Amino acid sequence: MNKPKAEADGKPMTTTDQLLYVDHLVRVTCTVMPGPTLIRVVGEIDRTNSAEVLRTLEQARRIDDRLVVDVGGVGFTDVTGVRALVAFAERGDAHIRNTPHQMSRLMRLIGLSPFAEPESRCS
Repeated sequence: MNKPKAEADGKPMTTTDQLLYVDHLVRVTCTVMPGPTLIRVVGEIDRTNSAEVLRTLEQARRIDDRLVVDVGGVGFTDVTGVRALVAFAERGDAHIRNTPHQMSRLMRLIGLSPFAEPESRCS
């Protein structure tokens, strides 16, 4: 998938969210934009879907080699969800942003450093 390009009149093309994964707890979407591609995770990540969320995020690397994963819409995650996100972030050029307080707290409780916010932000 290519990143959006400017139209002939110089106006940028609109971007749309593409559904990458959905189940009864979580939804993962992708917005290809200039700069890093934005992946949004909304819902709950737990032992029932963390492996599938990780697989989906890994497949998103085929879309762009630089990803920003926005987890601000994650209302609940357990240890398996946190570990999946950490594993993904450690395997390449990906930034996890908008980490909910509950997720950061859980990371500290299990001895992990919370995700650092990237310097430049996508909308």
